[in-house]
Amino acid sequence: MLLTEQAIKKAKVASKPRRLADGKGLYLLLNSNGSRWWRLDYQHAGKRKTLSMGTYPYTGLNEAREKRDEAHKLLAAGIDPGEQRKAAKMERMRNSSRVKELASFAVQAPTWARSLEGVGINDMEERAYHLLLTHRMATGEDVAHMLSLPSRKAQRLLDSIEAKGLVFHSPEKPRRYIAAPPKLAVEALISQRQAVLERVRLTIPELVKEVAKAADSQEHEQLVELITSRPALNQIVTQLRQTVQNEIMVFQRAPMLVPRESQHEKPQGVRVRTISDAGFLALPGVLGRVRTDMEAGEEVRVVPTLPIKMLVVDRRIGIVPLNVEDPECMALMVRSSSLLDALCALFELSWERATPVMFTRAGHWKTQPSAPRFTNATEQLIPLLAAGLNDKAIALEAGISAVTLSRRVAELMKSFSTRTRFQLGWRAAIETLPELLNGSDASAKDVTLRRTK
Repeated sequence: MLLTEQAIKKAKVASKPRRLADGKGLYLLLNSNGSRWWRLDYQHAGKRKTLSMGTYPYTGLNEAREKRDEAHKLLAAGIDPGEQRKAAKMERMRNSSRVKELASFAVQAPTWARSLEGVGINDMEERAYHLLLTHRMATGEDVAHMLSLPSRKAQRLLDSIEAKGLVFHSPEKPRRYIAAPPKLAVEALISQRQAVLERVRLTIPELVKEVAKAADSQEHEQLVELITSRPALNQIVTQLRQTVQNEIMVFQRAPMLVPRESQHEKPQGVRVRTISDAGFLALPGVLGRVRTDMEAGEEVRVVPTLPIKMLVVDRRIGIVPLNVEDPECMALMVRSSSLLDALCALFELSWERATPVMFTRAGHWKTQPSAPRFTNATEQLIPLLAAGLNDKAIALEAGISAVTLSRRVAELMKSFSTRTRFQLGWRAAIETLPELLNGSDASAKDVTLRRTK
């Protein structure tokens, strides 16, 4: 006879346990302490066994019958329901331990530095890849737990890194994701990125053609451009230093044209020459930086003062601020032209006359005098030439022959880059006899006599 809810409620507790049968091996066990347990008696592999089905009233009559029917289905399939329950319990325990492990991983801060950003892997993708490298394999739910993500978002993340070759999955269900070996995965990403960059490189000729077409449509290229923005100037200088091929020439005076921290190191195979004035070298910390630059191969010379600040790269583009005292002032960008050639010539002339800088072993700086441009005997002719004396008078005053005089005059003309005696006289006077330009009342003859005595 089948049980009913009313019969169960009316059943009284006895001094000994008793059973209320419901059929097919299911019964309700009434214990003397008042507890009521559902039990199922069954046979499997020739052995009689009992399976607990829950307690009443937490497990009702209908629910107990459903559990009995499920157990009989397993028995019909040759499966012991008791053993299956034990296996399920062990799996839950393993899963519980796994969840705790995943939770501990989730709260830990990543111990790696971003390294795959350069090949198109974002932060979450890189975290997922490191996670799988650490745990060898994991399901989508595992990844969701470890990264504290919703299941759908974690699955999209795994699909993304799988498409990029960082992971692959097993054919079983649920899928288990396994990290690809870093050497293979990262090398593949690098190759893909290089292929993309090469495709971009192929567009350069087309872009050059567009520039050429634009230039043809204009009367001429703008040789001088005014830069009014300080950030734009910094960006242009940075780009020039990044693309330099042969040489850099710099007039450097305080305040600096570009802050030192934004400058790049000396490129390989590029000659860098800098002429600084005394005011720049007096700035705090400058000498230490100059020494570092010189150790890196930069050539440095010094002059008492500079007329302008200037940066010329590969003799194709020059930057000249309009106000040497104002670091925020506008600047001129000069492209290849006679004006840029003049700036380069000014630098070369200043470089020839500037004093090389050297450092002692103790780290102290000193200046090394430039090599003399001509001999002492030749130098004796300068005040005579500046005075305007003819060759006969000069030869007589210097005590030399006409042939020797001609040779030494030729040496002076070559040194001063002049072509005529008139130019040589003026250049010699400007450089060696500044008192003539300062309004001195002394006559040229007096000056000559002072220099020759």
